[in-house]
Parts: sequence; structure tokens; C-alpha cells
Amino acid sequence: MRFSFCLSYLAVFFQAMLFSETIDEIKHIPADSKEFWVSKNGSDSNSGSKHSPFHTLQKARDAVRSLPSRAFQDHDINIYIRGGTYRLKKTLKLTSKDSGRYEHNVIWRAAPGEHPLICGSIKVTGWSLYDASLNIYRAYVGPRQSRQLYVNGKRATRAQTTPYPAAFLPSWTNGGIEFIPTSLNPVAWADPSKWTNPQDIEAVIITQWKMMRVPLSSITPYSSHNNGLIAMQEPAWQNANIYFDINTNLPGIWSFWQVTRFENAYEFLTEEGQWYLDQKAGWLYYIPHAGEDLSTANVELPVVETLIQGTGTLHSPIENIQFKGLTFAYATWLDPSGKNGYVADQSGFVLVGSNHKPNYIGHDPHVVPSRGNLSFTYAKDILFYGNIFQHLGGVGLHCVTGCENTIIKSNLFTDISSSAIILGGVSETDAHPKHYDQTTRNNKITNNLVRSVGVEYVDAAGIFVGFSSKTRVSHNTIVNVPWSGIAMGWGWGLMDKGSFPGVPQATSGLWGKVTEQTANRGCTILKNKITDFLNVVWDGGAIYTTGQQGPSLSRGLLIKENVAYGKRVSGGGNTFYTDGGSRYIRLKGNISYNNPIGVTYLGPPPRADDPLPYSSLPSDGNNVPYGSDTGGCCTYGDIQYKDNYWLQAPIPNNIVLYNSLYTILLGFSPYSSMGFFDICPFEINGVAYPTRLTYSKNKTFNTVAELPQDTLSNAGVQSKPSTIPRRLWVLPAP
Repeated sequence: MRFSFCLSYLAVFFQAMLFSETIDEIKHIPADSKEFWVSKNGSDSNSGSKHSPFHTLQKARDAVRSLPSRAFQDHDINIYIRGGTYRLKKTLKLTSKDSGRYEHNVIWRAAPGEHPLICGSIKVTGWSLYDASLNIYRAYVGPRQSRQLYVNGKRATRAQTTPYPAAFLPSWTNGGIEFIPTSLNPVAWADPSKWTNPQDIEAVIITQWKMMRVPLSSITPYSSHNNGLIAMQEPAWQNANIYFDINTNLPGIWSFWQVTRFENAYEFLTEEGQWYLDQKAGWLYYIPHAGEDLSTANVELPVVETLIQGTGTLHSPIENIQFKGLTFAYATWLDPSGKNGYVADQSGFVLVGSNHKPNYIGHDPHVVPSRGNLSFTYAKDILFYGNIFQHLGGVGLHCVTGCENTIIKSNLFTDISSSAIILGGVSETDAHPKHYDQTTRNNKITNNLVRSVGVEYVDAAGIFVGFSSKTRVSHNTIVNVPWSGIAMGWGWGLMDKGSFPGVPQATSGLWGKVTEQTANRGCTILKNKITDFLNVVWDGGAIYTTGQQGPSLSRGLLIKENVAYGKRVSGGGNTFYTDGGSRYIRLKGNISYNNPIGVTYLGPPPRADDPLPYSSLPSDGNNVPYGSDTGGCCTYGDIQYKDNYWLQAPIPNNIVLYNSLYTILLGFSPYSSMGFFDICPFEINGVAYPTRLTYSKNKTFNTVAELPQDTLSNAGVQSKPSTIPRRLWVLPAP
């Protein structure tokens, strides 16, 4: 990402259209079709007919699996799921044995007019008052693990300290976090030596575009002779500190240099809406909001990590399966609670294991994606239509290596801990597939509403696309995301042919010699509406790219007629962010408005009376103007800008002012005459990058009234599926 030391919601327009598949069409079942039914009142000893339904989804899967191939010759196989809550005790696993055949599909769908919910949670009852002074209630759930709790359909807050607690100093040489108990912190948790179950507690840091969660190992009390020491679990602590500062040759500002907060201890339980699970003793603690009655409240504790897992192989993919009108909810993801913690590289891709070496560029070549609560690999012709993905603890929907002709259409993604969708991976196999069928290709993400995602892992994009061919991301509305709305690409040029060094301090070949083009080519980001982005971290954008997007400009990435507005005012970033190594991109007819230039922020300086202050140097880089409507760090080039509307007043005047300030402070002007923000000017062999940026017919403006109204009205969701209750598509007022 970036060279860091250099460094409101608005109205959302929906166009009402008839959807291609209405409830009436769903109700019509051809007389010769084959079908199975599932009901909460059914039995797995039944025949599976409408009047003798099964009880579980697993039984329906097995019934379809047992059908002879000839059953698929003339029609699809429908699995109708009646209304009610289906609580999975384990993952529903699908393989090639569960595929449709003869180009007909297996369709998992809601029964006509009904709204089944498929979840991985237990319902919590039996609450009693435990601590009257703090209004803490508790219920026995048995020895379980979870990272989320929902009360009456709303996510509760995991017990945590106040932000940036005093007298906690990360120490890489001592292998943990030093501390001194102080009255600057609330007495309930001021002394870490009194924290119970320390191995369940996590230290959290949010810095620039990164987030890390490192579990504690043990706590050595403070004495008059020595600071206390919080030992951290490995390899999480080591991985959290591999990003070195080239000047000091020590872990730098992208490492764990500061504590943003601690989470998950009973002692942190002090505010309404907070919860804590003592997973060994089996007690769940919660402080209800005023007016919440736990005797009648619906309290859900997710315990299953993956609801549906579709796993094919290179030579035997899973294919021809559809999901329509279903709700997937209440699943967790437990890996961040383990010894690897959650050490983010970028956008939900994390470091796992101990094979990571220190680097100076802020990125590691070996990362793995966050878990998908629905996950598909080597899958072809899969459709997700009119579903609800909500209250999920990982990535909502994960389709990676070898996914082909996947259509993700007209779904609602809301209240998800990580990204709504990850499509395509970032491994060497994904970048340079040896077999054609390893390529993620010909997939569509269209007409979805993505709202309030990245809730727990704030580095995640709303929609992330890794290495892929002919991906189309169109007509989605993305609202309220902590980092970028749509992120596409990986590698910062280091995985591209020739190994372009698209990050400061990188050198060509740093991640190995690369002689082949990546799988990226022919992708389109079209007519999406993105608002309220960069609402937690900074150094991202509405649409973010990295790496070469194709073998040529004509076969590269097209970003067309997207509308982005309402960025967090202080969030530094570029609305259309072509970052490290970005190449072969065309931006045409896009609109950016109400996205003022933001600033840098690396965390507050320590309090003046802090008895154990951390370094104040990073905070010296705060509040520096950062970003524009276009820009990038170590961008390659070969990018065309045509017919776009941006640089809304007073941005042009600010650019002149900020260039003057940068020239005085750092000796260079990061803004080009066209408004491109380049905080990382560099050249290789006499060639200055970015190279070959071409601009034509782009327009600046003063008011929204000057913008093309057809582009404004045609961007974003165009039709609301009748399978999703209308109230769930209503966005907050501006």
C-alpha cells in the first residue's frame, strides 16, 4: 500500500423494475418436475414429498444424490424449504455428487411465499441476574466457542476496554506488551494481572489500512522493580511484527506498535449491550440495553463456522446448483481466536503459520483468505439469487479457485464481520494457473445490496475480487464499509510478468522471478453505487485496484459509470484508487461527488501523563492532506480517464494549496495538474511512474445538479427481488 510517513449518508436512488422471476413464477411447478420438500414439522423417515416432507437439509441432499442420472434428463430437481429456522449442527457439505446433470440444476429454494432461515447458532435462554451493580445477566450454554452474539436481531458488542488504554507498551524485544497499572484506566480492568482467562483475550490494533488481533498467552504482574508483561501467543505476535521500518530495521508503523483496545474479558464488561463468553466454564454474560427483557428476547449464539461448503476438484467440479430466496445467518469464524490470531495483510487476507520473513513493504507473499460462511471451490454454473446473507462472522460468500460462471444476483448482504463477497484467490495457483480450469472466470456479481459489512474486520472490502478473468461487477449498491467498497487485484505488480515493484522499498523479483501474465483480463466494474466508504480506516477508496489487470489496455479492466459519494470526510484516500502496479485500466463516465480530500491518521499520541508512553513519532504524521478522486502509490500506468465527473469544488483550489504545503515539507508536489494523487514518485531506468496516464473530456463541477442524471439514476441496484422482504432494502435516511 502507501508511503505512510509521507503520506452522512446521502439519498440512494432505486429504479423500480419488474424482476425476471416473480413469486407467481416460483409458485408454478411443472407437473413432470422432480421435487423434494423440507419442513420443520417433517421427518427424515418421510418420502420427501410436499405432503410428507423431510426434516433436515442433509436428508434432502442425500435424496437428490441417490437419484439416477436419468432423473435429470428432462428437468431440474427442486428442493423446496418451508418457512422456519433450520439450525445446522454441522456444515452442509456438497460435492460433485450433489451437482445437477445434463445441464439441469439442483435448486435449493424457499417454498412459495415462505422465508426459511438456515443458521449455525443456538438459541440462548435461562437468563438470571448475576451482578446487580452492573446489571450483568448470565446464562449457561455449556463449553462452546463463538465470536459473536445477537440479541433481537442486532449484533451485541464483545466486551472491550476503552480505546487506546494508557500504560500499555508493545515491546518486540521482550516478546509482548509491557504495562503499568494506572488510574488513567477504569478500575475494573486497570490491572491486567487480575484479568481472568487471559488466553481468551485479544490485543487489537487498527493502523492505516491494517487490522490485527493477537491473543494473549500469559500475564506477569507489575512489581516495583519491573513492568508487568503480557506475553502473546505465537505465531500471531511474530507475524504481527514482521513489517519493518527501513530506517530503524525494527518493526514499524504497520506492525503492532500501539494498542487500540483489548477485547474479550469479563473485566471489560461495563457497558450496555456488551457480552462475554467464558468458553471453558460455559457461562455467557450480557448487559442488556434499557428496555430489553431477556426472558422474551431472541438471543442467538453462533457456533457453526461454515453453513454450506461446496467443494469440487480440478477434474470433478461441483456444478449446476442454485440457491433462491433463502436466508443464511448466525455463523461464526473461530480461527482469529487461535494461535494465529488475525494478522491482516490487506482486505481480509491474513498471515498464518511461521513461514513469514520480515519485510519493508507492508505486504507478505503468503497469505490466506478469511473463512467464508458459505464457501465454494472448483464450482461451475452456481447461482445465488434473491438470498439474504446476514449476521455472519466471516466472509458472507466465498468463491475462489476454479469458480466459473457463478452468478451472484439480487442478494442482500448485511451485518457481516468481513467482506460480503470474495471472488477469486490471491495464491500463486490463482495468479498463474497451470490448468485452465483452475482459473476463476466468467463470473457475475450483479444487482446486490451490500450494507454494513466489515463490522469486525475493518480492513475488509465490501466486495473483493482476486485474480480472475472476465469478472463482471455491476449494478451493486454498497453502503457503509470501513475500507474500500470494491477491491480488485493483488500483488502490487510483484506477481505480474516482469515483477514490477509497485510498493515503496520493493525491488523487481522480490517475490520471485515472474515470466507469465496473471489470470487477470477482461474484467468490468460497471454502474455500481458506493457510499459511506472509508468510514473507519483510511488509505483506500470506493474502487481500489492493484496489479496489472490484463495483457493490454483493450483486454484490461473497464471501470465505467460508477457513482461514488459520501466518503467519511476525514478519511484520506482516493475515490478511484489505482494502487501499486495498477496497469491497463480504463475509467469512463464515472462520477465522484461529496468526497472531500481527507487526512492521514496513525493513532493518537500517548497521553502526557502516561507512565509508559509509546512512541509519539507516528502521530506526528497525522492530519496531513491525503488523496483525491484519482491516485495511487507506485502505480505502473497505461490508464485512460475519459468522460468522468470529479474534482468537485473546492478540491481544485485545495490541490494547489496542498501541493504548496507538500513542496515546503517534503520537497515534491503529489498532485498532478489532472488531480492524480501520487504520494510515491519514483522512476526505474530513467522512466518516471506512473507512465502513460491519458485524460480526455473529464469534467469538474460545483454542484450535484451539474451531474448527468441518467448516470446517477442507473447506477446501483435496479430491481428488488420479491424473495426478500421490502423493508430490508430500505436504506437509512441521508
